[in-house]
Amino acid sequence: MNSMVAEAYTWLGTPHVNQAKVKGKGVDCGMLLIACLENTGHIKKGAIQIAPYSNEWHLHHSTEWFLKVVEKYCNKISMVSIQPGDFLLYRFGRCVSHGGIYVGNNHIIHALVGQGVVMTDLNDVMFLDAHGKSRLHGVYRFKGGG
Repeated sequence: MNSMVAEAYTWLGTPHVNQAKVKGKGVDCGMLLIACLENTGHIKKGAIQIAPYSNEWHLHHSTEWFLKVVEKYCNKISMVSIQPGDFLLYRFGRCVSHGGIYVGNNHIIHALVGQGVVMTDLNDVMFLDAHGKSRLHGVYRFKGGG
């Protein structure tokens, strides 16, 4: 098991708290990705600074700020090349606004409002829009390796 996957597992059960990044106390989906990078030594703690945001920002804005942060540190790869530790980004609302860590065996660990950090199947219906089309925007791999 690679370090990103091992770290993601340690966050399971952490409540969803918007903009938080405290294991066992609160985290949102974007901060989970940052925390896993920090806690595995891939990036320096505090290196990624995020301006305050609402957990409904994606419903009111079209700016791809979440995607731009991920693209600064990660390369987009093909879904057929996915490996444990890669990030999956999803489009909800007007822009990319949800992310999780692929942990292998068709599963993702991510933080959900009202549920906290959970592991779900990639085929979970939450990842489909009203027409049954996937919300997946892309798979991203940290530029520094796994």
